[in-house]
Amino acid sequence: MPVLHDVPCPHQHMNSSAVHISKGFDGVIQGATLSDLIQMECLALTTRAVRVDRGGASGRIFFAGGQIVHAELGALEGEGALYQMLAWPNGAFSIEEGVRPLEQTIERHWHSLLLEAAHQADELAAISADTPATVIPLHSIPTPTETMAKILEDPEIVSAVCFTEDGSLLQSRGEDPETLQSTFAYIIQLSRLIGASLGAENLQEINFLAPDRKALCVITSDTATGVITSSKANLAQLAKSLA
Repeated sequence: MPVLHDVPCPHQHMNSSAVHISKGFDGVIQGATLSDLIQMECLALTTRAVRVDRGGASGRIFFAGGQIVHAELGALEGEGALYQMLAWPNGAFSIEEGVRPLEQTIERHWHSLLLEAAHQADELAAISADTPATVIPLHSIPTPTETMAKILEDPEIVSAVCFTEDGSLLQSRGEDPETLQSTFAYIIQLSRLIGASLGAENLQEINFLAPDRKALCVITSDTATGVITSSKANLAQLAKSLA
């Protein structure tokens, strides 16, 4: 958990599309990244703004119901502003209660945004190491097998996604695969945290049951596959096929 210390808030003018109602507390992110702070805000389902200051630059990240809905940094808005602030190695922050953006510029799920920011950070690190662009190492992305394709054609499967650990979508079925991928990625992350506290870190399979739906997530060394099925599906057989 990050350690927060009270510090004076920098009183500098910052152009913003926000409506400022009231102000909370100030702090410094120490021993943690802005990504950690964002995860805490989203998991807490907050609706407020976080002002981030570093040097002479100031930006805001707006949350609504645990999702990032807007970000601004100078003339930048939306995902571009968010990724710029996530690239900062440190900074001071202010929690601003009751602050609402006048527009929504971000639609993607917060987990998907953090995965994209991490991917961009990896690329920048490779470039800063003076590695020629033609030989920058790329993540090995497994190719879905024919067996996987046949499994996803099962009529009992309503929707499905297959993706890599770094967030690359390999194969999908059904509408809105990005949201489904983000949901399963979040479930995996949360289940790993719970598993670690119970001494069961090597998570391989997650099952969910509802009156008219079932869900299954199978994690291998390279990929994760999440499926939503009808209530008639045989999850045990499906898990065996996906493993």
